[in-house]
Amino acid sequence: MVYLIIPIWRGFRMTVIAVLKHEDKIYMAGDRGASDDGTILALEAPKVWKTGPYLIGYAGSMDGERIRHNFKPTAPTLKDTDRFMHTKFIKELREFYNEFWVDTSKEGDLGLIICVRGQIYEHSSGDMSLSKYMLPYLAMGSGSEYAYGVLYATDKQKNARNRVTQAVNAAIKFNPSCMGPVDVVSL
Repeated sequence: MVYLIIPIWRGFRMTVIAVLKHEDKIYMAGDRGASDDGTILALEAPKVWKTGPYLIGYAGSMDGERIRHNFKPTAPTLKDTDRFMHTKFIKELREFYNEFWVDTSKEGDLGLIICVRGQIYEHSSGDMSLSKYMLPYLAMGSGSEYAYGVLYATDKQKNARNRVTQAVNAAIKFNPSCMGPVDVVSL
């Protein structure tokens, strides 16, 4: 008897989201690819959007669609943005996940990039983490290494919108689980 083991694709696959803070503005770009081991199709709706004072982009599971249509987070109510995000925002997000059946187990593969008040946060549904990094840019998804390369290499360019678009286009060109079109939102 022969057993075939098929790996489950986990860990923010099938996408690229790139975000860049430049001067007083944040730009976020994302592809539209939805893929598994053998097929890739372009989604009708963007994986990046603006809602109130937030920019949000998702990678991994398709729970991002429910978030885009149903999660309307409260605007920051504290002067300390980090404190607000790590207390009120994350609690509101967790309550949304529970109400809308988003997988928050260790196997959950939904990741978000959340931008508000000039800050960039990375979130994982699997451990409910919310992290900030020292760089003025962040990338997520299976094409993130290409996006990081472009964001680093274009550091001297002034046009931030073009930089995030180039980052996503590089991932589309070289990663088979990323696909256009490219969507860009800014805040």
